[in-house]
Amino acid sequence: MEKEQIRHLLIKISQKDEAAFKLLFESYYPKLIQISLAFVPGVIAAQEVVSDVFYKLLKNPQSLIKIKDFDNYVFLAVKNQSYTFLKKNRRKSMMESVEGKADYILPELKNPESSLLSEELFQLVEKVVKSLPPKRKVIFQLIKEERKKYREVAEILDISIKTVELQMSLALKQLRKSVNEYHESKDIKIRKISGGNGLLFILFLIFCGFI
Repeated sequence: MEKEQIRHLLIKISQKDEAAFKLLFESYYPKLIQISLAFVPGVIAAQEVVSDVFYKLLKNPQSLIKIKDFDNYVFLAVKNQSYTFLKKNRRKSMMESVEGKADYILPELKNPESSLLSEELFQLVEKVVKSLPPKRKVIFQLIKEERKKYREVAEILDISIKTVELQMSLALKQLRKSVNEYHESKDIKIRKISGGNGLLFILFLIFCGFI
């Protein structure tokens, strides 16, 4: 969603427009759940965190029009609320398994260039992204889908830029490994292009937003 669209929705919400809030909620809820899962131990906990964040936003809707960068604002709000949740529940036993985190994912990777990839290869890349460890996955998605800078991701997740760089490097290494294995399993003969890169690898770089 473009910044101007978000700005328009926030103005509408400040005027207590329920349809505008519903649209904002539906657009942000899945990705905010994913961010919270980088901190809290399960989906139920993440849902509580995100619900609290939206509740606080609605308590004072007029203040929404003062927010300059809603993405960063709400992402940081989820991080802070996640910490609050952990402090409040530090003595409770969390019964959800870590594996459960992988079941709550962002919507499919949306990239206009993805149509260049075969459906099978696209599904493979999507599967690998979904299988990444929770924090690595959210770092990858914030950078590749939300177009956040490394510095912004470090601030949102309260980690160092070096950690962001390392996790992105590991994610891309895993993706390249899977794509290469796909090529080998299909016995694909890759046409050489300038720089010695194969056609499908070029398409993969396009898909990931590098070129």
